[in-house]
Amino acid sequence: MRGIKINPADRTITEVDVPNPNKSLQGLYGLIGCDLVQLVELDRGIILCCDEEGKLKPVTGAFTFFGNEELVIAGNAVILGGDADRFKALHENKASFDMIVQWVDPGDVPEPEFTLIPLAEERI
Repeated sequence: MRGIKINPADRTITEVDVPNPNKSLQGLYGLIGCDLVQLVELDRGIILCCDEEGKLKPVTGAFTFFGNEELVIAGNAVILGGDADRFKALHENKASFDMIVQWVDPGDVPEPEFTLIPLAEERI
């Protein structure tokens, strides 16, 4: 399946082939260079696949999208078409992402946010 890889360390955006992402995430792990993939559903049937732990590792590059600067992605990402249930054909091309990706200097990447949920005193 055709995808768009964003490599902020090299500041490159390229088309890539993702082998059978609906059957296995191994191809995404290899392209992104991670052990845990996070899926971020963007608009118009676009899924951003990135390293779940990207901000916890030494950041060598990051990016955001024009108009959505509060979403900062640390590390590589692959963009595919689809929704939360299934990857599908990506209708946008590389040129679309060339126009909207904005590079973020590693020192400007916000700290990861954590939410602590206390456990009840009694356990079931």
